[in-house]
Amino acid sequence: MITRALILAAGKGVSIGEDDAANCLTQVGGASLLERTLTLLLGTGIQRIGITIGYDGAAVRRHVATSTRLPAAAKRRVTFFENPDWSGPNGLSVLAARSFVTERTLLIMSDQIAAPALLRELCALPAASGPTVLAIDRDLPRVFDIDDATKVQLAADRVTDIGKGLRPYDAVGAGIYLMAPSLCETLERLPRPSLTEAVAAAARDGSVVGYDVGAKLWQDVDSPEMKLHAEWLLRVYGDELARPTMQADPPHAGSAAGTLALIERLLAEKDQPGYVLFSPGPVMTSARVKAALVHHDVCHRDTDYAAVVERLQQKLRPAFGASPAHEMLLLTGSGTAAMEMSIASVVPPGKKLLVIANGAFGDRLDEIAALHGIPRVILRSAWGALPDLREVGRALEGDPEIAAVAMIQHETSVGLLNPVGEVGRLCRARGVTLIVDAVSALGAEDVDVVRDGVDICYSSANKCLHSVSGVSFLCVAPEVWPRIAGIAPRVYYLDLVRHRRYLEELRQTPFTPAVSSFFALEAALDELAEQGGVPARRELYRKRSLRIRRVFADLGFESFTNTGRESHTISMLRLPDGLSVDDLYDRMKARGFIIYRAKGDLAARYIQIANMGELPDATIDAFLGAVAAVVGEARRAGAGAARPALKLV
Repeated sequence: MITRALILAAGKGVSIGEDDAANCLTQVGGASLLERTLTLLLGTGIQRIGITIGYDGAAVRRHVATSTRLPAAAKRRVTFFENPDWSGPNGLSVLAARSFVTERTLLIMSDQIAAPALLRELCALPAASGPTVLAIDRDLPRVFDIDDATKVQLAADRVTDIGKGLRPYDAVGAGIYLMAPSLCETLERLPRPSLTEAVAAAARDGSVVGYDVGAKLWQDVDSPEMKLHAEWLLRVYGDELARPTMQADPPHAGSAAGTLALIERLLAEKDQPGYVLFSPGPVMTSARVKAALVHHDVCHRDTDYAAVVERLQQKLRPAFGASPAHEMLLLTGSGTAAMEMSIASVVPPGKKLLVIANGAFGDRLDEIAALHGIPRVILRSAWGALPDLREVGRALEGDPEIAAVAMIQHETSVGLLNPVGEVGRLCRARGVTLIVDAVSALGAEDVDVVRDGVDICYSSANKCLHSVSGVSFLCVAPEVWPRIAGIAPRVYYLDLVRHRRYLEELRQTPFTPAVSSFFALEAALDELAEQGGVPARRELYRKRSLRIRRVFADLGFESFTNTGRESHTISMLRLPDGLSVDDLYDRMKARGFIIYRAKGDLAARYIQIANMGELPDATIDAFLGAVAAVVGEARRAGAGAARPALKLV
């Protein structure tokens, strides 16, 4: 087995710590990178450890000598090698320890983290002879900064070429080698001894083997953004840095924890890459919500499923601020289905609908009403402008044929909160039915149908409630039913009265529902209650939003509006000059994050960043780090850097 390891800690690189200290001294996950690496090596059976130092070498020596994490016996295994040319190619650091590499030696960079199991497997290989082995990662969507990664071409398990600019490529190098002594001879022949060039030369001779890391994680930590991502990996996966994999017989599979673990393993085995969604629906969901989708087959006409419908009535009311007299109608369909059900069901023949529109979804209210031939009055404001309440009042006062008003509470297309309470008071004074779209508001913003006089309020499951797509619901005040009793249905599937009759008589829906999605909704509502309900989630979103907007502002992005009524869940941001929306989207997706393009005329220059959904702090850290990296790349490219530029606009 391998008994020697060499750590390269001589270079300076981009500073990721404080006071311009050597990067290997930076704390990541509660320990310095160097302490973390030394601890890993000691756990593999390594007997001798070489450390090549250069920049800040005295501090590195002192750090090892005074570390309280490392036992004295372990420190005695360390030998330091000085590289006076530390600013040159990293192959010089290997050659500085040439006398140490007398057998196959584990070579690892000082500014990275890696799964202990990966090092243990490499160290179990024979030391006496064999080719150089390069740890490779074929899971390309997982790689944090694919542009900066060292690419690898393969023929079966043999490395045929390696380099950062390589195209096409099959994998990336993980920066961990099992180095044959012959590699030092190759380095000595190079005019500028780069480790990558030496491995490429050895690969062309057929003497480099790729070793796939599989589910074992690693991360270079040579930029502030990569440091944030490394912190996130350690928080999510722990010091073992192992992604879950399928097991034939998972332990404790019958327990709740075992079920959630199984869900994570199933997701890890999917061919489709996983992305973190910063889009305004669908949103990231918890393992518990995903687990609720797996259940015994259920008949939607059985009394057991009727109990689910009954429970959802009770659990949805607090989110709407509803009274016990308000009825919750469950609908299989997106929020637009609930929008159409509301509009088509409440305006009597010959009466009018007043539509308040200041964005894409307000315009959709108008489109649906027009489709059903409903006469309407439109109060349209510019996108991003708040509706004029005086105009609303004048319209209601001057036209007694207006029977209902429809508006959006959170106009998602511009990230703006409309004055529902003020409109509600105007409608209540005149006996006019108020329909409010709370699709992007429910669960995060201040929704209170009783206080604000909202007669029909609808929303969907896959935004601030953190459930899955395909389910929507309507909160209907008791005053609505006598007003609409004589209206003939305009639609079949979306008939509000039909849905109410089935709810009252059978505690069921009139048509086959998305059974699994309703189970997931119940799990999401349980999570919401356990986390402190809507007030706690609103405060969480408020803090997230401030944090995200602060970072984007520092990077030169500008808010679309500054009215004081911006939502807590969506940041509507204008890109700085020199960035294009499409390239920003593509670069962020390559790093594992999905952002959202704005709608309409704003699509060319604006993006939306939503902070809805199951988003741990560490995930947001990694996302903001990735944004900073992309913007930095664009600015360096614009200043004449050699790397491919983001398209200028």
